[in-house]
Amino acid sequence: MRNKLTDLQNHLFELMEKLNDDDLTGEALDEEVKRSGAFSSLAIIAVKNAALMARCAELQGLPVSGDLPLLPASPAVIEKPRLPEPAKKKTLLNNMGYE
Repeated sequence: MRNKLTDLQNHLFELMEKLNDDDLTGEALDEEVKRSGAFSSLAIIAVKNAALMARCAELQGLPVSGDLPLLPASPAVIEKPRLPEPAKKKTLLNNMGYE
């Protein structure tokens, strides 16, 4: 099951609707409050993780699609950008193809 940030938003709204239910009282309300608190803590971590992934993708020049960036599975997969080679000094031997 692959969840997206939009799924997280839907879950949060569902929890708010349950907490707003006037028929929910006593132990049932207490349990829902605990459940909502735990879910909220996990949601904060999920959002921070998504923001970190988006920032990493941005720094590496990778595309961001949908809710999360498209990052490679392993840092070893990422090809490091190649820097341009420094220009060689123009010398007589260089111009003749000897350097």
